[in-house]
Amino acid sequence: MPSPMRPGGGMRRGINSATILLTLLAAAFGYLFASRLGAFLAGRSGVTRHITVMNTSATIIIPADSGSSLAPARLAELAEQAMREIDALMSPVGETSDVKRLNSAQAETWVQVSPPTWTVVMEALRWHRLTGGAFDPTIGPMKSLFRFDQSETDDWPSASALASARDRVGADKLLFEREGMRLSFAKDGMKLDLGAIAKGYGVDRAVETLQANGVRNALVEIGGEVRSIGVNTNAKPPASWAGGIENPRGAGHLALPDIGDKALATSGDANQYFIHGGKRFKHIIDPRAGLPLGEGVASVTAIHPTSCMAADALATAMTVLGRDEGRVFLADQALGLFKDGIRVVMLLSGADGGLRRVDFALDNQGVMIETESEPAFVVPKAAEEAPQEEVRQGAD
Repeated sequence: MPSPMRPGGGMRRGINSATILLTLLAAAFGYLFASRLGAFLAGRSGVTRHITVMNTSATIIIPADSGSSLAPARLAELAEQAMREIDALMSPVGETSDVKRLNSAQAETWVQVSPPTWTVVMEALRWHRLTGGAFDPTIGPMKSLFRFDQSETDDWPSASALASARDRVGADKLLFEREGMRLSFAKDGMKLDLGAIAKGYGVDRAVETLQANGVRNALVEIGGEVRSIGVNTNAKPPASWAGGIENPRGAGHLALPDIGDKALATSGDANQYFIHGGKRFKHIIDPRAGLPLGEGVASVTAIHPTSCMAADALATAMTVLGRDEGRVFLADQALGLFKDGIRVVMLLSGADGGLRRVDFALDNQGVMIETESEPAFVVPKAAEEAPQEEVRQGAD
């Protein structure tokens, strides 16, 4: 197996960003929630597979009544294979990695990549254009200057180091030739990092593989990037998938009812950050400033009707844009990008350490609605009162 994918990518999260908790409404327990930190699965039939891929944990849930003639165990194997294929192509390490080959090549040297890698890179460049540079898959040189290990440090890169890294960052310096699917860098020392979008794509590929084999009911998650289809037929009676957003500053989660047949992704600073000068800096870097983001946006969860890859990119972009720029972006772009079903939940941290919840959504006429409220976190019941089969997932 190729080395797992190193997190980070674009300006996006590394192995520790805000967590998605998936909740299944079930008769016996009320709900199941699954995330990078924990989830509970109601029902004993079907298959729940936990693996490590893309340098994080992943979960594949195939209910007993998946809709396919293939056994749930075989379907889980196929979904895992699809994930690992994407990992092998887009990891920064490994013999078969397109990203490694490009990052190792000299400037202005063309490198042919696989169709999946080409698809993800073209989507990343599209998000770079749409967001005015808030999303950038070449942020690697800047990100390598910082250690997001939850430590408190007096260290800060020198002005010359920052300037050198900024000079090697910029999606406009990532060259491409559509004929032959070839990529190249305009400058030496540039690094392609697809961690902000590849996990979502891996989820999509796994779901597409399941659907191609007749699956109508399933859930796939990689490091908090989630896509569910149909219902959980293990529940009695079968129930729609629902979800929640982990509290990035404490216990509990925000409930998100009825997320079936949708994709979710979360970006934030729950786990990967450092403290400098008494301030918390998250592992998400603003490519426009070339610096890690400070406090303000604690987490962003994006819900997309069809694409986990798009949700992945949107969550990162909205974290960088923040509330005000993000509002303008959504109002200008959301209707054309997503047609319907888009939703963004932003948790903002205040000077007092508290959190405010801001929801962005489109109404039936395609008009964006913004609402602000106090987040109401639900604390899970004691272990003895919860479903007994626990799904533990790693951080994205």
